[in-house]
Amino acid sequence: MMKKIISILLCLAMLISVAGISVSASEEEIKTPAGNVETLFRYLKMGINDTKVYMKDTDNPDVDEFYISYSNNNGETFEQALGTYYNCVTGEVSGFNYEAGIFDLGFAYNAHSKVFYATNGCWQRKFGFTPVYDLLAKLAFDYTTERIFFDYGGKEWMVQIWKGNYAFDIFVGGEVGLYNRPEGSLGMFYNCAALDEMVPMSMRIYSAEKEYFNREEYLTWWATGFIMSEPVDDPETLSMDFTIDFQNKEMCDAFEKAIADKDFSKCERVENKMIITW
Repeated sequence: MMKKIISILLCLAMLISVAGISVSASEEEIKTPAGNVETLFRYLKMGINDTKVYMKDTDNPDVDEFYISYSNNNGETFEQALGTYYNCVTGEVSGFNYEAGIFDLGFAYNAHSKVFYATNGCWQRKFGFTPVYDLLAKLAFDYTTERIFFDYGGKEWMVQIWKGNYAFDIFVGGEVGLYNRPEGSLGMFYNCAALDEMVPMSMRIYSAEKEYFNREEYLTWWATGFIMSEPVDDPETLSMDFTIDFQNKEMCDAFEKAIADKDFSKCERVENKMIITW
């Protein structure tokens, strides 16, 4: 599994290296977008051979950094730090800015659980949610989803849940998202819950044959988990256990009322925490 992860990092690293970010590019070459394009084609023409991805020690004894090296057709060798780090204690693989994710893509990886997940500060926060995203996602994803709407604290809230196959059937996973907007808003667009509106959530994805992963409770607005796996034939055969520990009794009351007509296998409340099997 780690080899697959390294392969993904390698592909991304090669794109970064040949796009004018390589240590071999001069300041003049990267001043303008045109210069970047010229640099890209020049280094492609010169060749990218014997590519290797590996880790080096950092000042932190628990953390190593990923590097890439390659040679061109003239036999010259180059090395580039990737700004991606592996913590051997926690298993986390993340970028220099943890909240931005690996290569600022908004996702990190845990080598112990083998799960990819979205960071709380991912770029996706800026774009909120609209059902149009689900329509577009069908081009690459095969999942089932449910939306739960409720009013609380002068806002219209939505919890959306997903489970199924992701990224052209490379991953199996699930999501629990928390969104809101001002009361009386038109249309179907919702903002991602603010950082001070985040709540503890957990999620487990499994089928009759196996457990894919179990993400323990953590503070977030978008609980996610995606693991490399053979795709499931039907997303409906997946089960998701998830919990949401709401801010207070009133918020939990509003959510509990909203799911009264939902066909969940299990729905239990412990104080302000909802425990649901879907």
